[in-house]
Amino acid sequence: MTAMSRRPLPAPKADFIGLEGKVHLATGGEPPLLVQHRAAFEAFAADKARGYDGYWTHWKVDDEVRKQVARLMCLEPEDIALLGNASDAIMAVVSGFDWQAGDRVVVPELDYASGRYAFASLKRQGVEVVLVPARDWELSEDDVLAACDGGARLVYVSQVNALTGQHVDLEKLSAGLSEKGAALMVDASHAFGAVPLRGDLSDFLVTACYKFALGIHEGILGWNRRRQPDFAPPGAGWSSADPGATAADYVVKPDARRFEYGNAGHLGAYLLRESLTYLESFGIEAIAAHNRALAERLIDGLAALGLEVMTPAGAAKHAGNVCFVCPDQGPDPEAVMRRAAEEDILIWADNGRVRVSAHLFTSQEDVERLLERLPAFLR
Repeated sequence: MTAMSRRPLPAPKADFIGLEGKVHLATGGEPPLLVQHRAAFEAFAADKARGYDGYWTHWKVDDEVRKQVARLMCLEPEDIALLGNASDAIMAVVSGFDWQAGDRVVVPELDYASGRYAFASLKRQGVEVVLVPARDWELSEDDVLAACDGGARLVYVSQVNALTGQHVDLEKLSAGLSEKGAALMVDASHAFGAVPLRGDLSDFLVTACYKFALGIHEGILGWNRRRQPDFAPPGAGWSSADPGATAADYVVKPDARRFEYGNAGHLGAYLLRESLTYLESFGIEAIAAHNRALAERLIDGLAALGLEVMTPAGAAKHAGNVCFVCPDQGPDPEAVMRRAAEEDILIWADNGRVRVSAHLFTSQEDVERLLERLPAFLR
């Protein structure tokens, strides 16, 4: 589809299940599914009923999805593994290194638990975990690079921070870490489907599928084989390897399927194929501009209400998520979320803050509605 034929934004709410009449600003937690997903499910069910031929049709759909994902990640289809969730993808990377006592890994202190916990699990092998603190909620890329000065083998960072909504400068991190010899694993769970991805800038790109990508609870691992040509997971399964010289031997597959020990999530692939086709009909660049413009309005509006906004201003520093801290003298974040839901305004509250998410179906009117009613929710 050419830029001239892209669909206009915002996307119609009628394209989504259960969205009519709602102000849905909770995509950073859970988005609605597409109406067209019903047809995708029926297609999966029909193929599943066809026995052998239907089973291998599932794998053909998987391969179609690999092509779609690779295009959006600036990678090749052979770089894409379809896994159970983003945490599985993170551990596939972490477990593939030959760790030695004294090795160092680096992770932002405010980054998501999946990465922090995966790195913390390395302590039992004598690996040092270096936490990079934020400054007034904002992570400095220079601080991440400085944390690697003593030598680091692997850095984990989210492209869009789940807690604060900050979008990091991946080009700066990638260039700096290449000079230091550290591998980079980027978690794109809050970026996939919301803003462009750059898998070519990292060694590994992991993501969940159920947020801005509009899929379900599965994960993807993008393995940049140009930067890590010999990387391999420690285990194997019938799907990740080919027969070896004897029944007790195997040869690991040459592409990212080496990370898929068994069947991929075939139903998830049918749904994600529909989701990515839908997103691409609008264009990721256009969606990003739409999301960032609404997020800027949210940042300005929340600040005008006197709230402590955790998300940095400036389009390059955020994607679709905007987060704020509730005043000490008012209701807690969950109570604010519940009050909003009573008026069919969906936001997300956890980890001691409120997150508001703009996506392709979010309108200017949705944002203004929240900003208008929020003072009442905060009382």
